[in-house]
Amino acid sequence: MNNSGDQIEEPMPVSKPVKKADAEEVDTLPEVTVTDTRTKAPETGINRTLPITTITSEQLQRAQPSNIFDALRSVPGVSITGGPRPSGMTFNIRGYGDNEDVMVKVDGVPKGFEKYRMGGTFIEPELLKSIEVQRGPQITSGSGSLGGTVNATTKNAEDFLKPGQKYGGKAKFGYGNNSDEYSRSYLLYARPDERVDILYNYSNRQSNNMTLGDGTKLENSAIESISHLLKVSLFPTDDLQLVTSIVKFDDTGLQPYDATGGQPGFFGNVVRTVDDLTWSETLNYDPETPWINLKATVGAGHTNLHDLIGQGSSFNSPFNPLQPQCNGVVNTANPADTMTCRGNLNDTYEYKTETVDISNNAMFFQSGSFAASLLAGYQFNSSEREISRFYDNLNTSMQMNYPDGFNASAPPGRKSFEAIYLQPKLEIGQLTLTPGYRQDRYKVEAAGGTLALLAPYDQKSTIRFKEETWSLGVAYDIFPKANPSKLTFYSNYGQGFRPPLIDEYFTQGPFSRCRALLMPISGPDSLICGDLYQPQRSETTEVGVSYQTPHLLNTDIWFSGKLNFYHTYTSKLLISLREEADGTITQDGWERRNGVEVESFLQYHGWYMRSGYSRINGEIFNGLTFAPLFTAPGNALNINVGAELSKHLEVNVTYRKVSERDILLSGDGTTNSRYVFGQQDGYEMWNAGVRWKPNDQLTLRLIGENLKNELYRLDGSMGGLGMYGPGRNVKFLVEMTY
Repeated sequence: MNNSGDQIEEPMPVSKPVKKADAEEVDTLPEVTVTDTRTKAPETGINRTLPITTITSEQLQRAQPSNIFDALRSVPGVSITGGPRPSGMTFNIRGYGDNEDVMVKVDGVPKGFEKYRMGGTFIEPELLKSIEVQRGPQITSGSGSLGGTVNATTKNAEDFLKPGQKYGGKAKFGYGNNSDEYSRSYLLYARPDERVDILYNYSNRQSNNMTLGDGTKLENSAIESISHLLKVSLFPTDDLQLVTSIVKFDDTGLQPYDATGGQPGFFGNVVRTVDDLTWSETLNYDPETPWINLKATVGAGHTNLHDLIGQGSSFNSPFNPLQPQCNGVVNTANPADTMTCRGNLNDTYEYKTETVDISNNAMFFQSGSFAASLLAGYQFNSSEREISRFYDNLNTSMQMNYPDGFNASAPPGRKSFEAIYLQPKLEIGQLTLTPGYRQDRYKVEAAGGTLALLAPYDQKSTIRFKEETWSLGVAYDIFPKANPSKLTFYSNYGQGFRPPLIDEYFTQGPFSRCRALLMPISGPDSLICGDLYQPQRSETTEVGVSYQTPHLLNTDIWFSGKLNFYHTYTSKLLISLREEADGTITQDGWERRNGVEVESFLQYHGWYMRSGYSRINGEIFNGLTFAPLFTAPGNALNINVGAELSKHLEVNVTYRKVSERDILLSGDGTTNSRYVFGQQDGYEMWNAGVRWKPNDQLTLRLIGENLKNELYRLDGSMGGLGMYGPGRNVKFLVEMTY
């Protein structure tokens, strides 16, 4: 599977270490200049037959996004839910907006975690080389990604070293006037030996509260984050590469408890501290045999999050309301009283992830117009979480609601799966067939205080299940393979599923769908749903056409474009688990969505234009009532035009138009709480950028975001009214390369 987009011409190969014998025995010849007259295919990032778009390194450099979410706004089918703080943003792909519906990977290691209305993607875009967006389930992406997968790849030393250079460095300083944001980044890279690449990047971002389009401030939106990247690449042999990557992110500040919702939201504010770490070891083995093209990734990571919920107007939390007679845990009216005053409330979340991902692409036969290959893989992933809630005063009566720190509404536990997949590929002349099969075996385990809640009823604390999914891709090239122009008609079919969360399986309390009021007849006595849930399933069918040519209309215009239509049916919605009047427990909710995605890229000498358009509409049945698909984003059009006026000067302009969208104002779709819908206004936005590079050591960038100072809303979590996005922001950046 080509996840980076098909190209007319293969890119120049990555330099590999020169064999020692070759280096010692080569005679020195007179210098000869060779000019390649062929037109080098640009990196469009558009895959010709799959719903995959890659944000290239060049695009990231031009846009200089403040976070990974800003970097993906122009991808068809992608919108941002929550925000505008990075900790409150989640990806919405094709109308799937829940955190668990879109998988995010950093250097092959899955990220994200389960927490009420909280984003879980902590990565500084300054560290990234490229970002690949897979829309819809792909056979290699893993389970749970009904909306799609975001694959982020960090930088390498080879991306910066010039020919013959062994050591180098870059310092970048930036300022944004919207929130008085100061950013700085230091990059060191080296190739001290022909078989060793080393890169280290440090980034620091500090800002005050954001300013909205009407001039008001968004309270508690300040940012204070630090990121580190250490990457070491080893080349033991010419066909073996070992890459070690360590990414660390730290963030702290006063934020809403409900990070993806309103300000400050029903649950008030918290002082939130995030410590996020991802480690991966990747092996690439590509010997001179068609049978082996092996990639293996072993990785681990953790996200440690601490929410401090204090008292007073800054917090306004129902979990820890103000006690006027108290100073912390001291009762000022009666110092002898050591029971009444609670002090701060501390929520601690510790998430650990382990992953193994091994794949091999074997070419079995290739001759003339026929070729046969097989992509085979094995995956393992484990995510474990420990959660505790403690008041500063452990003797207060409120602590009795959380024995030993256990919060039944946020149970601890472990989820793991093993998967195998097979994807043969047959090329018969201009026809390509790509069937696929994937099998996932899941195990979800309760832990901590949940075990004591289940034990009296002999209810399972470990849930196991197996899911099988199938896929099929068919593509036909109208022109022969030798033709540099490619006109391809294609169709793809794919299945996917999402397992219930630990929260859904093992929650007890107001967030459980198995509490007595909802299931008075056949509901579990423990009031914990457990294995009553079935995984959500989806089926997606796509048809489309792509065209790319180096000489559009017999000119020097390089063009690549794609038109894609899709239909997705999602069954067994988790929100539809309920008890019928006769005591039967059902889960018969479904969603239907239809969409169109258009993307194109053209380049004429130093000029380029990139565009994307997406439209989604659909319907949802929650088991009781029908409604429009209120999680669908508004129709979006993005156009980016730029020019490299000289080797020293480059300019670009971006236009974005988002239409109005249906939103859910209130109700849960039941008879006693019917849905009430409204509409969120659309908006238009203009961005622009200028890059001036007076010499090889200095680069200056001036970037304007939301130049019209539009007052607009982002998409709201759970289909609700979104929060306001930031107003006009002018950024100035200085890069110094050594």
